Amino acid sequence: MLKSSYRLGTLFGIPVYLDLSLIILAAYMVQAYGSLHEGVAAGLLLLVSITLHEFGHSLTARAFGCHVRDITLMVTGGRATLSHLPRRPWQELLVAAAGPAVSLLLGLAGVLGPLFLRAARLLPEAPAAFLTYALGVMNLVLFGFNLLPAFPMDGGRILRALLQLRMSRVRATWIASRIGRLLAGLMIFFALCNIFRIPVPKPPLPGLAGNLIWWFLSSGTFLKLLLGWMLFNAAEREYRQVLQEEGGGRQGPFAGFPFFGRTSSRTPPPDDGRAVVSPPPYARGGATRIDVHKED
Repeated sequence: MLKSSYRLGTLFGIPVYLDLSLIILAAYMVQAYGSLHEGVAAGLLLLVSITLHEFGHSLTARAFGCHVRDITLMVTGGRATLSHLPRRPWQELLVAAAGPAVSLLLGLAGVLGPLFLRAARLLPEAPAAFLTYALGVMNLVLFGFNLLPAFPMDGGRILRALLQLRMSRVRATWIASRIGRLLAGLMIFFALCNIFRIPVPKPPLPGLAGNLIWWFLSSGTFLKLLLGWMLFNAAEREYRQVLQEEGGGRQGPFAGFPFFGRTSSRTPPPDDGRAVVSPPPYARGGATRIDVHKED
């Protein structure tokens, strides 16, 4: 019987699972490279990169007293399931920023390392170029994408933590979740543009950043649809859960705006008492995993 996830092992006492969706993405990378050994190597580097990203979140959260239940690697990145999130905004900020920080370090190592090795004639040109793109550029893309302020992604959590320095948790979550829903809507919009072959203009950004953004907007139709849909729903679920946590499900300060609707935030979703970092959270195994603070 085909399972949705497979246990890879345990590291630092944390079980690590591989979701079937990431296996499919790795197989796509093998096909995209056109070379079996390069495709397999790139898939393994992606797997290791996402794993290290999630351990950045997990070990930082553990330092603040949070119990890490497990890590799942999947097509949207990864998910570290915690017993609860740190309550103080600066702690939540550090937990959210730890994953992208790991991706940035891996990206810089992947870009600069092969350059020095090739200059010192310790590494031939072909393997150096492969490492630069398969490890360096891939991790820099993960770093930039995860920092998008699309709550509940890492960048959205950082934004919420910063907003909490000036306002309540409810209001900060409302603002972060609405920005997240807006960006998710844009992902869906550009995916539909790809489906109906509507030209996407290249953003006026120079160099690698502009090329990467244009590549994301003009390709990856299925991935953009999947990410957009999951983020759009996850942002609202997390906002409703914070409403329940902070005031028994009362309405937030802006929940009555017609565009966002009043009834959607009245009934909190089911909760299994788990918090999820490096989301988006999603229903799996009959339980909805959401950002919720629980006293153990």
